[in-house]
Amino acid sequence: ELYDYNTSVTLTASASAGSTFAGWSGACTGTGTCMVTMDAAKLVIATFNLPYTLTVSKTGTGSGNVTSLPVGIDCGTDCSEAYYNNAVITLTAVPDTGSAFAGWSGDCTGTGTCVVTMNAAKSVTATFTLNTYDLTVINTGTGSGAVTSSPAGIICGADCTEPYDYNTVVTLSAAPDTGSTFEGWSGDCNGTGTCVVTMNAAKSVTAKFTLNTYD
Repeated sequence: ELYDYNTSVTLTASASAGSTFAGWSGACTGTGTCMVTMDAAKLVIATFNLPYTLTVSKTGTGSGNVTSLPVGIDCGTDCSEAYYNNAVITLTAVPDTGSAFAGWSGDCTGTGTCVVTMNAAKSVTATFTLNTYDLTVINTGTGSGAVTSSPAGIICGADCTEPYDYNTVVTLSAAPDTGSTFEGWSGDCNGTGTCVVTMNAAKSVTAKFTLNTYD
């Protein structure tokens, strides 16, 4: 448009539905209204961007949280966010206690931070696995017997070590063979009743059986 010398012209940018106004360049800068004084020919560029959606999914036996920089995603609760065209987003995965971060899939790979450039809609999956810990039972003493577990896994005798998921509560029961007596637990249990252990770390329990003696 032609304007008379020294006319003050105000330009206003309005994005259409589904787009965002990214700002002015040329004779104006910023994202507010553009005011130019027509003391010469002027050129103003208005940039409109189509935002793209970044979606984060979580999978696996474990749990954790994924956050973004710039802020927006906190997954957790907010697992999808729209970003400007060509925005560079860094995603960080933090496993919960008892879980491990196994890696990214989709538009990221590896186990470090995930960096995506939003030149299209992107989808990233974070896999968390639940930690497992070994529970080991040792039979000792002059006698003999069997130790079994609930949940199933240990039958010691034959199978004396078993992995369990983080925070699994395992109950061990000792049954002496004929002619033997169960004397009690040591290690991560004590007493002579059932042994209850919570698998938040590797655990070791010793069951002592003694051979009965008779006059």
